[in-house]
Amino acid sequence: MKITVDANLLADFISGILGQDHEVAVHDLSNVESSLKIIRNGWITKREVGAPATDLALKMAKEQNQESFKLNYCSSTEDGRTLRSSSMLLPTENGAPLMVCINSDDQRYHRALEALKDLLPEPPKEKHEEVLNSNVEKVGMDILQDELNRYGSHPDKLSSDEKVEIVRELDKRGLFMIKGFISTVASILDISEPTLYRYLKR
Repeated sequence: MKITVDANLLADFISGILGQDHEVAVHDLSNVESSLKIIRNGWITKREVGAPATDLALKMAKEQNQESFKLNYCSSTEDGRTLRSSSMLLPTENGAPLMVCINSDDQRYHRALEALKDLLPEPPKEKHEEVLNSNVEKVGMDILQDELNRYGSHPDKLSSDEKVEIVRELDKRGLFMIKGFISTVASILDISEPTLYRYLKR
C-alpha cells in the first residue's frame, strides 16, 4: 500500500512523539551537496537546513535496491559525541529518494542507568557507521581517506589493480555522487580522469 505524506508533517509527528532528545532530519538526495531540507531538534548535531548528505546516506542511496532502512546504528557528531541513529529511504517520483533519519542522544538515559551499572553488563563498543558532517567536502574526503587507509601506502606506491579496487569501493560508497570528486580522486591517485572512468566501467 502506497501513501503520500507531507514531509514537514511527518517530521513534526515523529519529533513530537520522541521528544527533545531526538533529532529528526529529512534529506532530499537529488542534491547531495545540500540535501538536508527539514530538521527538528537540530541542536543535537548542530546542523541546519542545507547541510550535506552523510557518508551513510550516500552509500544507502547508491545501494537503495538492497537496503531501504537501517535501525539503531552508532553515529557520531563533528564534536565527537555518539548518537543512536536510524535511517529510511523513501522513493519519490523523480527517482532520487528522500531519507528520513532519527538521531537520538541517549545521554540522559545512560545517566539514569548509572545507579544500576553494577547489575548491568558493559555496553558493547560499536564501530561508528556514520559521521554527521556539515560540510560536503569533508564527507567526501573522509570516505576517500578511509579507503586509502586500508592500504597503508602512499597513493603513488599503489599498483594499478589496487587503484582499480579503491575506485570500485569509492563508487560503492557513493563518493562520485558528490560534485568534483572525479577530479579529486584522479589527482590523488595520480591517474587521468579518462583512466578513472575506465576503472569505473571495469
